[in-house]
Amino acid sequence: MKRLRNYFIGDYLAAEPDILKQASITLIYNILLLCEICLIILTITHVVNGNMMQVAKGFFIFALFAACLFYIKVFHKVELIGNIMVLISWANIQVDVFVLFHDISMFPALIAILNVIFAFHILGSRAGFVHAFLHFMGFLTFLVMRSLNLLTFDKPPLVLSTTQLLLSFILVFIILVYLIYHYHQAFQMAKKSLDHSIDELRRAKEMAEEMNRLKTNFLSNMSHEIRTPINGILGISQVIELEAKEDAIREYVQLQKKSGRRLLDTINSILSLSRIEAQKEQLLLSVVDINKVVHESASSLEELARYKGLKFKVNEHTEEVLCLSDETMLYQVVHNIVGNAIKFTDHGEVNILISIRPENNVSIKVSDTGIGISKEFLPKVFNPFEQESMGHSRGYEGSGLGLSISKRYIELLGGEINVKSEKNIGSTFEIILPRYSRA
Repeated sequence: MKRLRNYFIGDYLAAEPDILKQASITLIYNILLLCEICLIILTITHVVNGNMMQVAKGFFIFALFAACLFYIKVFHKVELIGNIMVLISWANIQVDVFVLFHDISMFPALIAILNVIFAFHILGSRAGFVHAFLHFMGFLTFLVMRSLNLLTFDKPPLVLSTTQLLLSFILVFIILVYLIYHYHQAFQMAKKSLDHSIDELRRAKEMAEEMNRLKTNFLSNMSHEIRTPINGILGISQVIELEAKEDAIREYVQLQKKSGRRLLDTINSILSLSRIEAQKEQLLLSVVDINKVVHESASSLEELARYKGLKFKVNEHTEEVLCLSDETMLYQVVHNIVGNAIKFTDHGEVNILISIRPENNVSIKVSDTGIGISKEFLPKVFNPFEQESMGHSRGYEGSGLGLSISKRYIELLGGEINVKSEKNIGSTFEIILPRYSRA
């Protein structure tokens, strides 16, 4: 039997990596082989009893099942064979009910149940429903036609001998038990595979958390080691700028200070992002005046906007607008958004509008007439280290962390940040925060 199994499905099983698929292949092969053996035994009993109709039907089904075995061996596919097996069994039931037995007996009903279970388990829910419908309609058609006296029988119904009944019962019972056993084994295999996957995911999660912790510690230590000398360099640069008498030296020092501040901003941004990812960013909540925060942030950037020749306007709300927020965090978010609007706008204007939304939330809109953002890049605009122009060809400096940090800060504060943009027309970023009302 093992040699026969290896002949028909040995290569197929060796080429299939999925253990559940291997179980299905083995199930279909075993059922085909079991049916072939039982058909041989039943055909012999029919020959002895002179039931030549059953003999012819048995030979035909035997030939079809044998062809299915060779199809599996050659093409390494079982889905079609599974459907053929159910359809052959369905056709056999119709012949038994309409031609041989003239009634829906126990065995056609049991075999129909087996077919439906097999179809759902091996072929999937869609095929299961199709085959269940076919079996139901076959029985329903027989009952309706019999009740309307549309069926006429030329021969009396076939009566099986005790041996034939016993063999048929054993065949149906063995297949039913085997299907239930296979379903149980497949469930256990799937459960074991799922438990293994969960364990791997848990270990991967723990490893990722450990790596994230190590990364945060590394960045914290390195940022401290880098910021300390940078602050020293900036301090010395400021002293040289004050004491230098030559314009060339002052120009070099100003360039040095600009580069140092840029490097310091990048280090601070990376450290802020790592703290957020490690969930170590501490919130210092207090009642914050939105008008005041926006005004202070805008004032620090107004000179840059004027230097670029941009119209810069801040529309504060006429009433007091309060939020329960972290003032330093909110200031940094507004500073990042407004700073980006100025940086990416070469002509036109940058406007800031504070308003109260209908749902009693605070809205801070920052609109510009800059280069805008393409539709393709818009979903990535808040991703860390993502910039629309990447590599050496990019036209604007920056680490690509400002918007990512801003979004995470706003989410920590219980708000949201949205963006609307059109390439070469401009962008509008809107910060939405819950409004705070004094009791």
